[in-house]
Amino acid sequence: MDARAFLIEARRTWQPPPELQRSCPREVRLTGAGRALLAIAVFCFLGTPLAGALLHVKASGDHAERRDLIAAGVDGRASVTRRWIQRGEHPRYLVEYVYEAAGRKFTGQIDVGRTSWDRLEQGTALPVRYLPLNPRQHLVPGHEGELMPLWVPYLISGVLAAIGWLLTLPLKSSRRLLSEGRPAPGVVSGQKKIHTKSHHPTEIRYVFATLSGATLEGKMEVQKNPPAVGSVLCVLYEQDNASNNRAYPFALYRCDT
Repeated sequence: MDARAFLIEARRTWQPPPELQRSCPREVRLTGAGRALLAIAVFCFLGTPLAGALLHVKASGDHAERRDLIAAGVDGRASVTRRWIQRGEHPRYLVEYVYEAAGRKFTGQIDVGRTSWDRLEQGTALPVRYLPLNPRQHLVPGHEGELMPLWVPYLISGVLAAIGWLLTLPLKSSRRLLSEGRPAPGVVSGQKKIHTKSHHPTEIRYVFATLSGATLEGKMEVQKNPPAVGSVLCVLYEQDNASNNRAYPFALYRCDT
């Protein structure tokens, strides 16, 4: 199919939708999808300091506890009370034990490798190290577990802030193009399915004519009911940069009525 020939024919009678015939800048507002995306962006921005603070407190506390156990802890003996396997794609080999301190009994649990799990039968002795003033805080030497690095909270905060910023980019782009973009006729020139793990959108390719008469190409993804090849579209393009274009209507913004 010669989409450019269809485009020449479409230009003779094509008219933009009434809401796009208003003078620029047009009044626009968020759609439901746009509000949802904005809410996620705001959540990321607001969650950045909170997540960083909570993770920092957690990491700092864990490191302080580990230092206290090493410096001021006392050694004791524990006895394995049971063991089990947590099934799944990556099985976990778990061991529960009991130890006595300050006249009381305390229980704990460790995650071990398969070889260690085979040896740790019920009644097997385990070394423990605990704090005399708070015997519940303890560790099993050799099975202390990895501590969260102190830089991780800052990394996660940065990632959340970056995600929030990235989510605002399509919102800004859609708002500007719908508010100030120039409408033009377009014709669908081709389509193909895009296969991903979660969904299967269709990529639509189209050609459109600018006010100066130039013919350009664009593309978009459609989740369902893609327009047939040869269908006439309304395309909005940036007046000073026609390569920034999008088929109308938009998912994130609509014209205010």
